[in-house]
Amino acid sequence: MPDIPFLNPAILKQLDLPVPSRETTPQLLEALNLKKPYQPSVEIQAYRQLYGLHLLDCEHWQGYVQMPLFKLHVQVFQPHLEKIALAKIRGTVFLLHGYLEHSGIYQPIIRELLEQGFSVITYDLPGHGLSDGSPANIKNFDHYQQVLHAVYHYIKNAEQLPKPWLGIGQSTGGAIWMHHLLEFAQRRENPYVDRVLLLSPLIRPAKTAWWHNSVGLGIIRRIKRQVPRHFRRNNHNPEFLRFVRLKDPLQPRMMGMDWILAMSKWMQEMEARPACRIPVWLAQGAQDQTVDWRYNIEFIRRKFRLQTLLMLEEGSHQLINERADIRAALTGLIPAFLHAQSSSGYY
Repeated sequence: MPDIPFLNPAILKQLDLPVPSRETTPQLLEALNLKKPYQPSVEIQAYRQLYGLHLLDCEHWQGYVQMPLFKLHVQVFQPHLEKIALAKIRGTVFLLHGYLEHSGIYQPIIRELLEQGFSVITYDLPGHGLSDGSPANIKNFDHYQQVLHAVYHYIKNAEQLPKPWLGIGQSTGGAIWMHHLLEFAQRRENPYVDRVLLLSPLIRPAKTAWWHNSVGLGIIRRIKRQVPRHFRRNNHNPEFLRFVRLKDPLQPRMMGMDWILAMSKWMQEMEARPACRIPVWLAQGAQDQTVDWRYNIEFIRRKFRLQTLLMLEEGSHQLINERADIRAALTGLIPAFLHAQSSSGYY
């Protein structure tokens, strides 16, 4: 049995289904409407088959949310209660993916969350997946907060997404959640979610010297607006790595220099933010060569109440699609995170 739920796009062609693309598929999305059952078009059915989303036992809505800067691809998953012997949905997880990824490849964790009785809301970051925006680029990390706010206000009263609300973020997705928590704590407002699980979160990337050199980065940016992406071995699952590098049509092939500059500025802003007492859970691979995880763990200890830390000694950066034997500990952590006692408020 394959260690990934994703299809080779050649199989879509054999089934006479269109292969998703960043150019054409977003144009075929309808506005997200959670007030009626969603009937996906042939193109969206092909998207779901490619990423194994059609295998999930749930109600599934897809569409776009329009905001001033971006048109965002948003997905909502609601478990079938009778299949998991529950009287009601236990809560909602707001799931955020990492840089150079998209929500389609998060099928394994979406399945786990549904099996635990939780609804899931996720979206493609600007410039990723089926969301618009400059490919793999952003001018300012504050835009990620604006996107989070826009999606939240669009779906906050949806009956498919009951409280409590929890957050999970991988890498840049974790960075977005940490930014949100510290920003809201500074304003003495309760965040959108009761607690957050960070997976290999980004604060400082590995090999940090050149990322901190804003003068050098500015010079490079004037010469090059984009740099080629190098597909690194960011986990130990060869099937996943092969799919991402060779088969996934929604994988960015370039990195935007604006994103790198924006991240460099954001890192300094995060250091300057005051600490809070909001609880976070953290899972980190000890073989992660994408982020400076030792520094990042200490940052999290300083800025938050680190409630649980799971170190995966053989784990690398992309934990959600990590090899099954390495990922097993994470599979145990997720239910503990989901069913932990929620706080009644922070302020």
